Amino acid sequence: MVKQTHASLITPEELTRGRHFRACVISFFDGMLDHHLSLLKHAAGLSPEGASDLLVILCAYDRQHRTHSKPPVVLLSPDERGLMLLDMGYPHIMHLSVNPEYRTHSNLPLPEDSQLLLRHCNILVPGADTRVAPGFPELFSALEAQVSDYQARLDNTFYDKRVTTHQAQVDLVSEGKVADFMKGMGYAFPVHGIVVKGNMIGHTLGYPTANLRVADPLKIIPAQGVYVGMVKVEDQWYQAMINIGIRPTLDMDNVTIEAHLFDFDQDIYGKAISISFMERIRDEMRFNSLGELKLQLDKDKTRAQDVLAECLENTTANAFIYREPIRWS
Repeated sequence: MVKQTHASLITPEELTRGRHFRACVISFFDGMLDHHLSLLKHAAGLSPEGASDLLVILCAYDRQHRTHSKPPVVLLSPDERGLMLLDMGYPHIMHLSVNPEYRTHSNLPLPEDSQLLLRHCNILVPGADTRVAPGFPELFSALEAQVSDYQARLDNTFYDKRVTTHQAQVDLVSEGKVADFMKGMGYAFPVHGIVVKGNMIGHTLGYPTANLRVADPLKIIPAQGVYVGMVKVEDQWYQAMINIGIRPTLDMDNVTIEAHLFDFDQDIYGKAISISFMERIRDEMRFNSLGELKLQLDKDKTRAQDVLAECLENTTANAFIYREPIRWS
């Protein structure tokens, strides 16, 4: 089923009412790899009007579908991918929710509204990541049965390519190598979620933290440790140090994400924030007392501010809107 999750997204109803596009590109866009950037630029270039005449079909595995095949972890949630595409200058986006069984099986029911892809677009441009899932050839075959000139309207420029970067980037994040991720990808690794109440120990120590409940359960989370990064609260960015761990000093075993924002004093419980991870500065540690923890936090803050100053001097603002926006004349 195609779902609307943002006011700027295209709905099936708009297409059935006669909305038409020169080209339609279909891919998962997870991580917004260089392959995806080339795919988008190629597809937009098929029309003199560029991105304004391109429909982007953003595929994501359905989290609600009961299946024996667990959906894979993702670098970016579907909402993060949609916001990234909008930031990059692609305003016409449609979400396509895909059965996770597509990863291993064919002959499955097709996503609802899949027939809209070519009925309302002249050219279909599939990404390479749709080729490796057995269910997608079934979808394309069904489209071919519906559209008499299907082969003439199919652009396989990228469908036949292989993409190997995705797992490499997942590995970097899972190992805590967020600086290497940012260097290779051009943007700081983001994690979105809602601020929830914690145990208030940070506030007691003079380091109040925003405790994050991650919005997407399939989102890959960086390895445990202390990081520096930027936190976005209501369209304003703040420098921060972030801890991912199990609070060993307090004998707690649930993994948490806690961000201490520098020069910040607001009540943000219940608000959505985004953390962009820039560099990991140390492993998680156990301390014999809260006093020892406080001394380490003081050292962490000094170290974090030094690292952030160096990182931000060599980082463009686009690291926090993910990619350089593409402008079309």
